[in-house]
Amino acid sequence: MTKTEDFSDFFLAETSVVALDLPDGEPMLYQGEPVRVHVYGPATVRFTKANEAMQKEAAKRVMAAIGNKNKKEAEDKDADAKFLVAITERIENFPYPGGVEAVYREPKLKYIADQVRTFVGDTGNFFGPGEKA
Repeated sequence: MTKTEDFSDFFLAETSVVALDLPDGEPMLYQGEPVRVHVYGPATVRFTKANEAMQKEAAKRVMAAIGNKNKKEAEDKDADAKFLVAITERIENFPYPGGVEAVYREPKLKYIADQVRTFVGDTGNFFGPGEKA
């Protein structure tokens, strides 16, 4: 009889939750409730596909680098927004018109995209007894 080892304590969680803050560091609340973003992490197929798509777009732009700088910046923002939309399950307590995609594309809400991008960039946010999305 072979004993099966359990390595699940070492696995990354598939999802996690970003508790958002306002730019002044205060918790972001909507109608008194915390605004939270439920995201898929680096241990998921969804994240991997979104990251690969973003990398392909970046490589494509590098190969065609002889172009308009403004166009490149717009394409970078578009690829970033698409990546964030792809890895976001939902935004809790923030019924912004147009949904998740509109939030990530709104320059006046840039701090939300910045926080989500930073959060998913830290693998530690998907390890341990974190909260499931």
